[in-house]
Amino acid sequence: METWVDASVGETREALVRQGRPVALRVMRASDDGRRARWGELYCVRVREIDRRRRGAFIDLGLHDHQGFLPLGEDGRVRMRKERVALREGQGVVVSVVREAARGKSPVLELQEVGHDGEAPHRIGQHECDEDLLLAKPADAQMRAKLDALSEDCLARTAPIPGGGALTIEPTAALVAIDVDAGSRAGSGDPERFALDLNIAAAQEAARQIRLRNLGGLIAIDFVSMRAKSHQKQLEDAVREAFAGDPWSAQFGGLSRFGVFDLARAQLRTPLHEQMRDGDGRLSAETVALMALRAVEREARAQTGRQIVCTVAPDVKAWLDGAEFDWRGDLNSRVGMRWTLDAAPGSREKIDARAL
Repeated sequence: METWVDASVGETREALVRQGRPVALRVMRASDDGRRARWGELYCVRVREIDRRRRGAFIDLGLHDHQGFLPLGEDGRVRMRKERVALREGQGVVVSVVREAARGKSPVLELQEVGHDGEAPHRIGQHECDEDLLLAKPADAQMRAKLDALSEDCLARTAPIPGGGALTIEPTAALVAIDVDAGSRAGSGDPERFALDLNIAAAQEAARQIRLRNLGGLIAIDFVSMRAKSHQKQLEDAVREAFAGDPWSAQFGGLSRFGVFDLARAQLRTPLHEQMRDGDGRLSAETVALMALRAVEREARAQTGRQIVCTVAPDVKAWLDGAEFDWRGDLNSRVGMRWTLDAAPGSREKIDARAL
């Protein structure tokens, strides 16, 4: 297993690569700190509200964007290891984040300790994998370019299937729908064999794309139709085998009469499209802003000693102006004080970084 890591201004990305192909991507942003709960973090918190109708307690995490949700059992108590604990509103406890916010739902928590005051909710620990990312260093231009391309691929609506064909990946509020299309894939004169080979390759690529994009919940894969029962059984086995190395648990349904295979995958981290896009599908102002800072750094490295001017859309500039981390100081330490960032009307995704 190989690891690609790059700590750019305001964002650190890490990709796990197996046999030359990325299989997982994690993104940590400086703006997350104090705003969003991340998987594996520990918080000393206060129980804000107990809602028995929803079978949960809403938890004040001390964050700008998120409150947490602590599930309650049918007895109205919460599980803490082997115990069942009754909570009260205003009580101070320690919780861990077992699922990040996704699909408009609050992060899900697990109770770790009771008996704390909870007066000033705050984070008291991070998962060791996030601690490692905090120590990451800037990558060279080649590595950064590979991570840039991977990030773009992970946000694309379609993904190529090795050997030909494509997947169309559509996350919705209810489920993730994946369609398999043969496209211009070449094959033998046997339609059944062609469909089986395509579907097995699609199953393997779908499993990789699902993990890469941090997709979870209910997932439905619409395979190319096959008539032979033996081939349907081979495909079901291939889907299960494709997910065998997935660190997130998955439960499998089966292949329906219409060729749709359904499964449910645990959702531990926020999907990449929710982390990097707005609800309307556009790249978020933050995502474009961080891309612009990388563009400034790239131009500055290529044009030593020259002044770099970068022009972005007004909402991207506004996001940078309001950012709560010191991106200016970080950028200055990397390239010196030889850059200017301006705003001009235009598409949000347009970035014009150039040397004078």
